[in-house]
Amino acid sequence: MKRWLLPILLLLPQMLSPLRLPAREERNSPEHYRKEIYQAYLDSRMDRWKMVMEEMEAEYRRDPDNGLLYEMCEAYYGYIPWCISVKKKQEAERLLGRAEELIEILLQKESGNARATSLRGAFYGFRVGLEPLKAPFYGRKSYEANEKALELDPEEPQAWMEKANIAFYKPAIFGGSDREAVPLYEKAVRLFESIPGRTENNWIYLNCLAGFGIACEETGEITRAGEVYRKLLRLEPTFKWVRDELYPEYLQKHFSR
Repeated sequence: MKRWLLPILLLLPQMLSPLRLPAREERNSPEHYRKEIYQAYLDSRMDRWKMVMEEMEAEYRRDPDNGLLYEMCEAYYGYIPWCISVKKKQEAERLLGRAEELIEILLQKESGNARATSLRGAFYGFRVGLEPLKAPFYGRKSYEANEKALELDPEEPQAWMEKANIAFYKPAIFGGSDREAVPLYEKAVRLFESIPGRTENNWIYLNCLAGFGIACEETGEITRAGEVYRKLLRLEPTFKWVRDELYPEYLQKHFSR
């Protein structure tokens, strides 16, 4: 009986004291926004994603914190390609302009930041989608930024993931290769998983795994693709994109006969 009562007695002073709300810096910390974006990604709630981005912008105006600045850049990195995919070109252009401003501010403060440099390369890549007539120019800028990121830190997983994205999405006529992308995604996943804290509440890690699975499927590595999709569902059973689209479509395509 005493052992059962002990936790209650220890908690009693806290239970009787006035309720304390989290401090603003706790509620609006970079970690808080990171978790919010992660959950929006799992739920495929791009409306919520946009709302969190707006909250981050407001908080950054109040307190221009470098950690928050980086999280904002990552949030734009995820939202802009979605805008492009659903034909919201004007919104994509507006947000990309803002993202480019933010990444330059960050790199002025942290010129040796490999993760930020890889994001700069990705933003150049988005320009290719929005301004196809300038594809050779922006494609080269994207490639150069990615190589710079790898030079700054050869063990940075996001730089390897972007290298994989370039290989996978670049047209073959310009040197793209699905087969080259597979080991690059695999290396990026391995690096994410080898660095403490880089897989926790990190939608980019999950996105890298999904890219790995898609690349495997596209190159005929069907068994391996299924293993990757199932791994994603073990990590996050509620991951809507994989649960409701990628994995069911994979099963329908390859095992419905």
